[in-house]
Amino acid sequence: MWCSFLALQGTETETLYDIDGDHLIQIGERHRPTGSVSGTAPPDDIHRVRNTGDTVAITLHVYGADLSNNTSVRRTYHLSDDRPRTP
Repeated sequence: MWCSFLALQGTETETLYDIDGDHLIQIGERHRPTGSVSGTAPPDDIHRVRNTGDTVAITLHVYGADLSNNTSVRRTYHLSDDRPRTP
């Protein structure tokens, strides 16, 4: 699945992950203020977006996936921890 999102209001933080076996390891964070755009696509498509600002955040997310298998879930992982790791 690919994803693109636009921050329309507020600030969100995007956490980026890498794969270590069947576990995810945090490799970085990016702060996304109003007006910023981000996108992900396989194979570097593992991320989490959350509101880390003091106000309401509004974002527009656009996703694309092959839904012929009736789901957008391709993989599942265990989150090891939230400590950054240098790739």
